Amino acid sequence: MFIIHLLNISLMLVGCSHTIPPDPGKPQSPPHLGSAAPAIPSVSPSTKQTHAPESTLPVSVTADLSPLIQVIQAMLPERFTEEGNPLGADYRWQFVRDGEPQVHIQDGIVKYHATYKGEIESPALRACRLDPLYPVIEGTGRLSIKEQEQSVVVILIDPRTTIDLKPESDSSCNMFKIPVKDQLAEILDRDALTRRFSQSVDRAAYTLPLNLVLERLQQPIAVGHDNMQVCFYSQVQEFIVGSMEGSANRTTITSVSKQIPIALTQTACPPVKAARPIKMHIDRSIVSTLERQPYKILLTVPVPYTLVSQQLQQRLFHQQVKLPTILGDNLLIEHVTASDGNGRTLLSVNTSGAVKGTVYYWGVPRLEQDGNVISISDIEMAAESKTALDQVKIGYWQTVDLELKPRLQKAASMDLSAQMRTARNALSAQHKNGWLQLDLLIARQEAGQVVSTRNGLMTEVVLEGPASATGQLPIEQRSQRSQTQKSLTEEATSGFSVQH
Repeated sequence: MFIIHLLNISLMLVGCSHTIPPDPGKPQSPPHLGSAAPAIPSVSPSTKQTHAPESTLPVSVTADLSPLIQVIQAMLPERFTEEGNPLGADYRWQFVRDGEPQVHIQDGIVKYHATYKGEIESPALRACRLDPLYPVIEGTGRLSIKEQEQSVVVILIDPRTTIDLKPESDSSCNMFKIPVKDQLAEILDRDALTRRFSQSVDRAAYTLPLNLVLERLQQPIAVGHDNMQVCFYSQVQEFIVGSMEGSANRTTITSVSKQIPIALTQTACPPVKAARPIKMHIDRSIVSTLERQPYKILLTVPVPYTLVSQQLQQRLFHQQVKLPTILGDNLLIEHVTASDGNGRTLLSVNTSGAVKGTVYYWGVPRLEQDGNVISISDIEMAAESKTALDQVKIGYWQTVDLELKPRLQKAASMDLSAQMRTARNALSAQHKNGWLQLDLLIARQEAGQVVSTRNGLMTEVVLEGPASATGQLPIEQRSQRSQTQKSLTEEATSGFSVQH
């Protein structure tokens, strides 16, 4: 009996069986297959950002800004007198506010209206007394926000004040060189009123703790059940605050969160700390543009090599392969396994019959049908196996490869449509994360890539669809009210007084 020692391969020649001691080494990836893909040792959110697309998530948080109404009402004095006013040397006046000022906040626009009743007199030789006079003070401004650490503080911009007279006011005389209505701007110190209007909001220092939104967005969301749990990580990179909409007691702050969202199918969803502080700024123009962009999630579904090997074994076990030789050699597939080899897939086919031993194949996994199918179509017999087979007869490896390779290609195709559908359905829903609600609707799926690692095949698909986040945010006042009131009272010497 003639025995030929080969690399882990035993051959049967012309009906004779030959058993060769197996070689413990495995073949190395041939150079012409290309450079090896990077191996990912385990599924981790922090290692997936390289391939994940950037997305923008519209975020709408609602806050009750009605406390600002009382702040603005308080800044309007109950009484105006000439005390402290330069015109007080020549004129006397007193105006008392008629009821509470009316303050209205809608879509971030503030409007107030206050009516007064009083008189003006001149003690000069040609005395003139106007009584009654009914001044009407109205103001407008726009609420805005200013960055402050990880929160934003509410401020007032573009404040404006107008002073008018009701038609029923006394017009029997005029002690001024200009119409009384125009003179009221100086008497009631319109510029000081405008400053008080703006400063009342600024000094109240009401803040919106957007850091709470960022904390919620950064927390993983676990969805699914049984052995199929999907862990969703938004991975916030930037937070942009836009405009205000709605009434005072229900003002919605529209924002967008720039993210690199990923979803992983695994048994646990550990929290991940942000690698760097999240950038937050205000840009009303860009928010409306980013809100219309699609939301994309990189979904990773791991396929263990044990599962791949199990499918190969079920489909190929004891398949008889007829070789196109003169004597009609047959080989029998005994055992097939799949494993990682430096970022490629290594198929080990143990056979008996005409070829007794292990034949190795290198393969490159690919995703097909929108990522629902893994194929290993680019399969090539390892150089070591080719050399061993050619020691029997030149070109014998091609004879074996011609029949064995198509079987391997067909058996290695894996249908992931059920896993992908389960993951899509789990993500496409309303997700409660404390007081923040995330709405996802997966409308489209496209294939990404599949990477061979020591743990298995990591399949990546991109899910796309509309998404948004909503929640109720508390409003906080950082400065003490007494300090605010003290500051406002200190300005009372500028032409008017505040009485409480």
